[in-house]
Amino acid sequence: MSAFGRNEKRFRENLKLSMSEVADTVGVTKGSVNMWENKGVVPRHDVLLKLAKLYGVSIDTLLGYDEETPNNTNPKLNYIQRGLSELNDEELEKAEKMLKAVFEKAFEFEEEEDDI
Repeated sequence: MSAFGRNEKRFRENLKLSMSEVADTVGVTKGSVNMWENKGVVPRHDVLLKLAKLYGVSIDTLLGYDEETPNNTNPKLNYIQRGLSELNDEELEKAEKMLKAVFEKAFEFEEEEDDI
């Protein structure tokens, strides 16, 4: 199985989506999804874009070129990332301030890096 096939299946299963649900979401047949996962067939670029957006990952990650993004396998994180990706710059800045205020510990490392 190709890296794309493994990743597609892993991301789909992490979000608890059926092949039919993925197919309907990105506008292909269930057979296409099956071929991606089991035969390593890679879809057209426009479909890759839709899949990347659905899973909250980059196309590189989806294709297996960027294997150093373990957080992208977390369905809740994917959900949050998809929501944040819809915000404009001003809204994103507000969201960042709110998250930092509520989850201070999660952002301590970033602040330490800024001091260096």
